[in-house]
Amino acid sequence: MKWYLAQMISSRYLQENLDSVDRHLAAAAETGADAVQLPEMFAVFGGGVATELAASEREFTGPVGQHLRDAACRYKLWIVAGTLPVYAPNEAKPRARMHVIDDQGEVRAHYDKIHLFDAAVSDAQGRYRESDHYQPGGEVVTLETPWGHWGLSVCYDLRFPELYRLQRNRGVDTFVVPSAFTWSTGQAHWEVLCRARAIENACYLVAANQGGKHDEKRHTWGHSLMVDPWGEVDSVGEGEQGVTQTTDLGRVESVRLKMPTQEHRRL
Repeated sequence: MKWYLAQMISSRYLQENLDSVDRHLAAAAETGADAVQLPEMFAVFGGGVATELAASEREFTGPVGQHLRDAACRYKLWIVAGTLPVYAPNEAKPRARMHVIDDQGEVRAHYDKIHLFDAAVSDAQGRYRESDHYQPGGEVVTLETPWGHWGLSVCYDLRFPELYRLQRNRGVDTFVVPSAFTWSTGQAHWEVLCRARAIENACYLVAANQGGKHDEKRHTWGHSLMVDPWGEVDSVGEGEQGVTQTTDLGRVESVRLKMPTQEHRRL
């Protein structure tokens, strides 16, 4: 299948971000892509949680959800919609939710980010506490698609290999990982984490990342990429751009036959 990875530099302004999304979707359709992946926080970045937006998107029919549903139909694309704040019933804080929309505009699955980024980083922001604004998810989510079995995760999840092993046990062949890795952590760890998760599970990993300066404190790494089951990487640099990548499930089968680690597990 043909992926289009939309590397963005989202702001705190919803309409500005949706305009950028529209440009990427039009470009993806022109390339003949099957699916578009938008990065984490594609619609709202910074400025805390957009409470009104989180309440309106419970069924993904608010200003973002309906916009993307209509676009998926118009362009005949599947869309992996990074993350969006969404209130779950009876919770004071929203979830950071990824939606997967098919080319008929239907939500085929959603995933609430399990691991929240509470960490000290050597950048202008210094300390991050996603848990101040979000409620963690608790469900591992995989999805059968026309192009294989996808495992859904987001950004900081990459540091927790047990999540990906659970997905692999369910028959996943492609990890889908929209992200907003900081410039500091991305420079040190982004590619090695993506490659490790792909190699140890003999899966593709496809990850659209935020990629530039959002304000005076926030700078994301970019380098959106695809890793194949052998660990070979196709990547881009920083800045807003779109890149197409192709996955081939025959490659997954070939690597697993040569290196059947799943059969050799002892623990």
